[in-house]
Amino acid sequence: MLPPGAVPTGELSEADVRSMEGELEALCASVDDVFARPASRENLRAMMRGLLAEVPRKNLWQLAEFAGHPNPDRLQGFLAKAAWDADELRDRVRDYAVAALTAPDAVLIADETGDIKKGTKSAGVQRQYTGTAGRIENAQVSVHLSYGSSRGRTLIDRELYLGRTWAGTTAEHERRSAEQGIPPERATQVATKPELARRMVERAVRAGVPFSYFLADEVYGQARALRAWLEEQRIRYVLAIPKDEALPLPDGRTRQARELYAAVPEDVFERRSCADGAKGPRDYDWAIVQLAHTDLELERHLLIRRSTVPNKVNKKTGELVREVAYFLCHADPGTTLAALVTAAGQRWMVEESFQVAKGQVGLDEHEVRKWCSWYRHTTVCMLAMAFLADVRSRLIPHRPPTVDPRP
Repeated sequence: MLPPGAVPTGELSEADVRSMEGELEALCASVDDVFARPASRENLRAMMRGLLAEVPRKNLWQLAEFAGHPNPDRLQGFLAKAAWDADELRDRVRDYAVAALTAPDAVLIADETGDIKKGTKSAGVQRQYTGTAGRIENAQVSVHLSYGSSRGRTLIDRELYLGRTWAGTTAEHERRSAEQGIPPERATQVATKPELARRMVERAVRAGVPFSYFLADEVYGQARALRAWLEEQRIRYVLAIPKDEALPLPDGRTRQARELYAAVPEDVFERRSCADGAKGPRDYDWAIVQLAHTDLELERHLLIRRSTVPNKVNKKTGELVREVAYFLCHADPGTTLAALVTAAGQRWMVEESFQVAKGQVGLDEHEVRKWCSWYRHTTVCMLAMAFLADVRSRLIPHRPPTVDPRP
């Protein structure tokens, strides 16, 4: 039987729960050819069962104990030394997840997450900002691509971010990178977070992953090189941007997002829900501003979201004001406000993906140091996540979202 706590069993029948053991084994068997040795296949199953179980802390010691191993040596060897390709397993995870979750409203979402660390030896660890803590910490930061739809969501790709402490051309950079097994193409030059996101989206497009929009926050939305690549590929997007982002208008002028907001008449705003929250629909006031078109038939819009009540302190006056957020959109001609609002509201799904990754399958509890081990551990966690997403999409009834009939 599937380990307790892997899915909310109260919402499943006894027959459903009993069937999951066979489903988990079938999933592991479907990727057996990724692993050259039978021992590696056994270790994959041991890790998967441990990651899906109610193990207090899912580090290798406790996963080994759950599997009945006397110590973590076997699992450490599986992550550090065994003959298998983490990228090949990643591709299998992606294909499995997409087959389970594909729907007309499916989206790709890029975002980063950080794991606070004590030492300095783990690949990528340095003092850097992480949203996990909301401040600069000694941390390991990674960029992930999530696939989400009305059927569920999960992580399908990953890249470890290396800042200037790790990526460079000095002898010290070379020594540290060699020590942790970082490949030369990543060790000599910093790949920015938007660049890492671009590589993952490119892999998804090359694999034929169906999606309606690419979504991301300001870190990615203000990256003009990423936006230019997305437009060249005719990829529709809804990207958060800062208020001072300069945007091109149809008449050739440029204006900052906040300047365009200030010029929008009050009666243009429409109150709409972008998604359902814990307390019901998430209502905001919305407006769109037409921007200069691209040369490739799609249109650009500025989407403006404003809270319905004062909820943010103005730093200059100390008064409560309504918070305003801005999104740059790249969409088909004739795309409605309702469609863009719905797309913008789907970005929260990546936060759910991280909650499952860290809260249920131990993404942040690995305690591995080397580059290879990080990628392998993260990919096995993604496989466990995809299994949960598949089970939930098929066996747990979904509450239909609140539908706004207006166009």
